[in-house]
Amino acid sequence: MTALETRRKAGAGGLRGRWRVGGLFYAQPNRTELAAILRGVAAGAIVAAVVIALRLSGFLTAGWAIALLLACLVALPSARTFSGRVTLSLSILLGLVPLLWWIPSGFGALGRGTLVLATVLGAVAFVVARGFPSGARRLVPEFTWLDALPIIAAALSVWVHFRLLSVRAYDKALSLLTMNWDNASHFDIFHMQRVYGQVIPLLGASPDGSGWSFKDYPQGFHGIVAIFAELTSSKAAGTAASELVNYANGSALVSVLVVVMVLAALAAVRAFRRRPVIAFPALMLVAAGWIFGPGSSASLHGFPNFFLAVGLASVAIVLATGMDRPLRSAPLLSFVACAVGVAHNWVLLEVLVLGAAGAVLLPWNLRRWRATRAGYLTAAGIGLVGLVGIVPALVQLAGVSTEAVLYGVGGVPIPDLGQLALIIIGSAALALLVFVKSSRLSGGALQRLRWSFAGLAAGFVLAVYMAVAQLTKGGTLTYYSYKLGIALFLAGLVTLCLSLAALLEVSRIRRPSADAQRQEDEIVHSGGLRVAGTITASVLATVAVTQAFGFTFPLAAKGLPPSSPSAVAMAKELAVLKEVPPSVAMLMAATKDREGQPAVYVTTQPTHIDAILAKQWYDGLTATYTEGGWRLSLNMFELSGGVDNLRLVVNKIVKADPSALIIVDPDNQAALNHILATLDD
Repeated sequence: MTALETRRKAGAGGLRGRWRVGGLFYAQPNRTELAAILRGVAAGAIVAAVVIALRLSGFLTAGWAIALLLACLVALPSARTFSGRVTLSLSILLGLVPLLWWIPSGFGALGRGTLVLATVLGAVAFVVARGFPSGARRLVPEFTWLDALPIIAAALSVWVHFRLLSVRAYDKALSLLTMNWDNASHFDIFHMQRVYGQVIPLLGASPDGSGWSFKDYPQGFHGIVAIFAELTSSKAAGTAASELVNYANGSALVSVLVVVMVLAALAAVRAFRRRPVIAFPALMLVAAGWIFGPGSSASLHGFPNFFLAVGLASVAIVLATGMDRPLRSAPLLSFVACAVGVAHNWVLLEVLVLGAAGAVLLPWNLRRWRATRAGYLTAAGIGLVGLVGIVPALVQLAGVSTEAVLYGVGGVPIPDLGQLALIIIGSAALALLVFVKSSRLSGGALQRLRWSFAGLAAGFVLAVYMAVAQLTKGGTLTYYSYKLGIALFLAGLVTLCLSLAALLEVSRIRRPSADAQRQEDEIVHSGGLRVAGTITASVLATVAVTQAFGFTFPLAAKGLPPSSPSAVAMAKELAVLKEVPPSVAMLMAATKDREGQPAVYVTTQPTHIDAILAKQWYDGLTATYTEGGWRLSLNMFELSGGVDNLRLVVNKIVKADPSALIIVDPDNQAALNHILATLDD
């Protein structure tokens, strides 16, 4: 039998033949295969059309539309295991889907959310129909007890973010969001996407002709929250009140999904799946840091876009360790989605992704890069998607000065520097230990795990550079150094786990198969007591590490006050929700029926809310956040000294822009009228 006949016989189950031409392989489907593909396409098109029809008719909305989307994403057979599917689907959803807002068409009456849902459900129908009658079996992933970890992490994260996830009243949502400064800016970007149907850089002139604010700010996070808002309601934006609730719910949901994505990526690592008893407490330590520790300092303090960027960068580091075949479509697309998502959220963290990309090349073996002709074309297409996706972010950020980043000011929770040093130095020590123990071992998976520290190392170098520059010029660390410290903390936890996975891989390679079998036999013959003891120890260690970043449980009434960042933030949220703050009531009154009407809102209660922040919330809630309005708000600093400075502030605003409309709280309208009537010449 000739080689060509052998290849044809091997492909007879579903392929007519497989040839090699110029080093490229390709296959031609037979009639049965072609019929299956056509059947799948027809089923997918029908299901997608039904989804679109239901959405246009006002059905298939509310929170369960998002639940249906997420369930169908996990059902798609992008990976064999449950955790692998969660990782791939969520990274693509959170990293690539927000790019739809850069398409200025608006998609007519359909909306982006409808198209995303229809596409995913149509893809599921394609898989089922193409493999009929057993195609539905492909929708069920492999599930082991380690795959329960992302689900547990989801439950814990929902508990931490429950108030934002469940809030339905306008005043309660505004009360929660006004607790942290940056929420005003992030809500404005989201609100503008909902009102105008595209990202701010694509918009035309602003109402005052000065240009829209945040046109140079990354808007990936806001895009996915806007997609969720479309799914829960409709394409058309609602009132500011309803959109604020949508933002509160959606931003919290994104934070939950980020945690699930990171833990699923770690749970899919083969070294951990081989040793789940060791893996479970180690991975729960990561979950504790992301949910209860410094992760909550980002997700609950007005930096959800930053939290998303750290999550995508961390997943890229994990994905790099498992890319045996770099041109495989699903993991390559997921890695590219992470790179694009980081660029559209917090581009400085791209250094972590670039560091991880180096590990993808290991080991350097050309056989790893072989693929069919279709595989090469698909990989090239994915690379093009990544390039096209990153370019808008780079163009958008081109106008941002380096000094604005290096020396920018702002409020951010400072991570525990002792714990941060422990994680970074500990990760470096483990990585060095792995190199020493595996210097003569050359397994591909082990090589990539050994170099998983490269991403964290690149981030550390950037952090040192920023710290030196800031200390040299100003004598103190500033905003971006602290945020980068939080990123290194969270990514360091992930890297620490990957170093542990490398140690497990070293022990597996060094241990002869006969010894491994003998150890397994000893465990089996030692009876259930040893097995039960091992599992119990793993469970106790898992529970113990949940308290690694401070006491978590809300037992303050029992004399046990919580100390973890998440618990402290949750206690503040509960206190705020007991009674609507005066500042919230004033904002609601000031913005009522003023959608699209630029004005300078000057609060007369500066003890309840910062005057500039109040102006930002006015602009965000009315979709009038412009550069001109921002410059006028800088005349309000004197209000921090008390409302007695109202005349001085109003005088400065009028001199800066005589045409500006100034509004105050209703109780002080008479005072404003008197000031305007008696202004200094």
